[in-house]
Amino acid sequence: MNWLDINVLTFQYFLLVLSRLGSMIAFSPLIGSSSVPNTSKIGFAFLLSIIMFPIVSRGFPPLPGEMVMFWILMAREALVGIMIGVIGNLMFTAMQVSGRIFGIQVGFGIVNVVDPMSEQQVSILGQFEFIIAVLLFFVINGHHVLIRIIADSYLILPLGSFTVSEPLGIEVTTWLTKMYVIAYKIGMPMIFTLLLVSVSLGVLARTVPQMNIFIVGLPLKIFVGLFMMLVSIGYVLYLLRQYYDVMFRDIVMLMKMAAGGG
Repeated sequence: MNWLDINVLTFQYFLLVLSRLGSMIAFSPLIGSSSVPNTSKIGFAFLLSIIMFPIVSRGFPPLPGEMVMFWILMAREALVGIMIGVIGNLMFTAMQVSGRIFGIQVGFGIVNVVDPMSEQQVSILGQFEFIIAVLLFFVINGHHVLIRIIADSYLILPLGSFTVSEPLGIEVTTWLTKMYVIAYKIGMPMIFTLLLVSVSLGVLARTVPQMNIFIVGLPLKIFVGLFMMLVSIGYVLYLLRQYYDVMFRDIVMLMKMAAGGG
């Protein structure tokens, strides 16, 4: 098929490519946020589809003749993009959850800011860790990896081969639980240290009842918590880099499972 020939068949194939790419962008962690104008999302998806269409459209299978079947095929392609975008978004959500747990221990439970990505109130420390995750994602060219994964998805998960199965559903659910595991592992140095501080303050309150433990404990927790955040930033970046690699591998694995490859 010569992609330069503008005909109905080429246009239909282009819509299928746009459906997969557009849904991924709509649910992606960065450009898919509500703070990005919808026109920008549509324009970027359209431009990316034009660039990738000549590469990925080679060897596409014949299209169904019925219009209803074609719309069903478009919906299945959109599900592929949604799966990629949602799994990618869970990593950044894990960072916000980690910062929120840590912030509550420090005493910043009511210190919230408006997240421009979701337009919701989030923990200030969670937003700080979210920004770190975004910067690292761009440093390691994670956006390039995602684009390459969706380009390779037409080889891993050919057009019209997406199927929902029980193993796929279990694996996606496992990723939802894995998000909380990642959040606790990333915040473990701060969470564990502050737990020791709380235990020490409790013992001190029992041995020295004259001391006002609330006046002493709050600034102490803030100092120790922020110091541990500064000390453990290298550990967080190292661990986060490893989880990014796991995320990219799992996305490929999920596509293979959706294609029936096990």
